[in-house]
Amino acid sequence: MRVISIDVGIKNLAYCLLTKIGSEFTIDKWGVLDLSEDISHTCSIVEKGNQCLKPAKFKKDASCFCLKHSKKQVYQVPANDLKSAFINKQKIQSLYEIADKYKIAYEKPIKKVDMINIINNYILETCFEPIVKINASKLDLVTIGHNLQIKFDEVLENQFHTIDMVIIENQIGPIAIRMKTIQGMISQYFIMRNYQINIEFVNASNKLKALPTTEKTTYKDRKKLGVQTCSEIISSNSKLENWKSYFKDHKKKDDLADALLQGVWFISTVK
Repeated sequence: MRVISIDVGIKNLAYCLLTKIGSEFTIDKWGVLDLSEDISHTCSIVEKGNQCLKPAKFKKDASCFCLKHSKKQVYQVPANDLKSAFINKQKIQSLYEIADKYKIAYEKPIKKVDMINIINNYILETCFEPIVKINASKLDLVTIGHNLQIKFDEVLENQFHTIDMVIIENQIGPIAIRMKTIQGMISQYFIMRNYQINIEFVNASNKLKALPTTEKTTYKDRKKLGVQTCSEIISSNSKLENWKSYFKDHKKKDDLADALLQGVWFISTVK
């Protein structure tokens, strides 16, 4: 039996693909996906017939540039005092100083609003636009959906028809409305990849059942206990030896632990 356990998130969506053989199990795939990444922003520069494809740091018009290739362009990286959000808040004297610093032409007397427009036009004409990572809470669901499909396709490739069960931590409460939507998107993704697949939404408390105790513990304590318990599970199972250093060195051990503990709980209930 093959089960994929999923802990819902946007920046940290954890998954663990397990295979149960008798009373034992193996971990086939285990990781954390960032659905907030804008994977479309890669460097547009073509050299010797090949596109650069490095992550882009800046964009201008319809083109994107990595740090290396941005230095070869005529545009400048905007300093902190050459950002519209900053310019729009300045007093007239500060605007004079900024214009003089960058040799931006203007004539006195001039109204503050006109001075702001002159400097902003200079920024628009001469500066790159930094590519800013969007806050996960503000990321639109269409982008999340695109990234979800791309990331899971890369991870699972052609294994969809070998997976018997998908278990997803159930998102409840008004605060979790956005996560509930993503829970539904994940479900639909697996249904469209394999319409015969079984999907079950499980209570978040189930992954805590593998912990030694959860009485009078804080959220932070439970996270710490989860990581500790996962380390013990891996160390005590020779079939998981190859995951030991991976788990130890991972930056998001708590999310990995949530996905594994949820999966371990589920396969332990299947007879």
